[in-house]
Amino acid sequence: MKRETDYGHPIKALYTPEDIGNLDYKRDLGDPGSYPYTRGYYPDGYRSRIWTQRMTAGLGSSRQTNEVLKRYREMGQRGGMLVICDRTNAMPIDPDHPIGRKEAGVLGWPGASLLEFEELMDGIPLTGQSITLLGSCAMSSIRLAYIVALAEKRGVNLKEVHGSVTEYPFCTTFGQTDAQPLDLDLKLWLDSSEYIVRNNIHMRSGILSQHFQESGGNNAQALAVEMAMLKELCTLLVNERGLDFDDVALLPYELVSVGSRFFEEVAKIRALRRMWAKMAKETFKAKKEKSCQLLISVHTSGRTMTYQQPLNNIARCAIQTLAGAIAGCTAIDNACLDNAQAEPSALAARMSLNTQHIVADETGITDVADPLAGSYFVEYLTNKVEEEAYKIWNKLEEQGGMIAAVKKGYVQEMMKKSAQEKHREVERGDRLIVGVNELVIPLEEDYPIPIQELKSGDSEDIARRMEEWKKTRDKSLLKEKMGELYSDAKKEDRYNLMPSIIEAVKAYGTAGEIMGVIRKARGLSYDSLGVIDCPFEFN
Repeated sequence: MKRETDYGHPIKALYTPEDIGNLDYKRDLGDPGSYPYTRGYYPDGYRSRIWTQRMTAGLGSSRQTNEVLKRYREMGQRGGMLVICDRTNAMPIDPDHPIGRKEAGVLGWPGASLLEFEELMDGIPLTGQSITLLGSCAMSSIRLAYIVALAEKRGVNLKEVHGSVTEYPFCTTFGQTDAQPLDLDLKLWLDSSEYIVRNNIHMRSGILSQHFQESGGNNAQALAVEMAMLKELCTLLVNERGLDFDDVALLPYELVSVGSRFFEEVAKIRALRRMWAKMAKETFKAKKEKSCQLLISVHTSGRTMTYQQPLNNIARCAIQTLAGAIAGCTAIDNACLDNAQAEPSALAARMSLNTQHIVADETGITDVADPLAGSYFVEYLTNKVEEEAYKIWNKLEEQGGMIAAVKKGYVQEMMKKSAQEKHREVERGDRLIVGVNELVIPLEEDYPIPIQELKSGDSEDIARRMEEWKKTRDKSLLKEKMGELYSDAKKEDRYNLMPSIIEAVKAYGTAGEIMGVIRKARGLSYDSLGVIDCPFEFN
């Protein structure tokens, strides 16, 4: 078994003051609530505000997911809801698409229309909790339109709604199923982000290193990629869209993937806070203290959850939850004991939410801010992962920045090599995983767990329902709004499509239709999969 960090740096048996001899407390750490925020954003840590305790929901129809969300509140979900979208939604294509018919609702919520969002939120308030919808960049502007349209329909002040429904334009690069080209994703992300900032909407946008790490990247690479994305996307909003950085700085949030290497994961989050604070102040000349505080949420790592001996995943989840909490995150959603098999069963969801409450209420870690500060090992790891991340980030800058590095395949190759090396370490036994290459038992001796499954034909039912519902819409209004969207989408890239997307959503245009019309206006095929033709005619 190797004694080194996730990113290949040797680990000694003992750490002393000499290992952090250059550490300056005020410059490098500061008290909690003080720049550079290594120790967190609140002077009294969780005493003033506990992290948002949530679980991912999304399986089957919108009504089924709605029932799960309500059940989660009874189980102890506090502060916010989190819904993951299915693969048809991520692309986006509609459930009644020939390919979508087999995928609708399988790995998430099939939110292809405002109707489905209305059903998802039936009996659930838009205010008083954070609303997070995770899917892909392609759907970001459409999901934002759902929020705007439903708030208007319910008579809710849009400025009282908060959460996150938009995502960064690199989803496809990091293993998501977004079927749109990077340039289109980037344009739609800029449109939705500009709309949020200019209208003072309290919705964040996910700029995530989670997907990169879940696809095989290491901790140092994840920090570098995250900072490169944040720098380039914020620069575009400031320079191309004419926004003030202190307004833009309130837009991004980072969803960190936290694995089982406990001390490294704590160090990674502490380093990320410091790196963002330095960039905000030194590169973007932030004027406001809040601009130097990157909102950080934690997803306990799905990649570490095994289908072999799944009860072991309860221990992994607990360790990772503890790491995220000690590091001082804003929200946690847990991977579950059945994460390798399916979306969470009721048992798995309850175990994961209970884990968060046990960590919060029984361990004492909420009594003090940044309890591991001053540990020679933790401070060394925090400095080291930051140092290594800057080296990788500089290489990304040499490629021309994050967008250029992705277009050249540089980031994908880096991620691929890291994933392959981790796989080889498992095969060699250098990286031990209980139940996989250590303490392995025959399959027949494994403990069976309940699995949440769709019934045969559920996806087809979702598809048929959409087919029938489409026939009931106001065809003339839909055609009018799609025509306006088509005309606007033919304009130059800086023309913001959000107003016309919102109008199309209000007319109950579907995600597949809206994205198809935008694609057609930009000279692409209406259907990203090349299967169906455009149902609308334009002059």
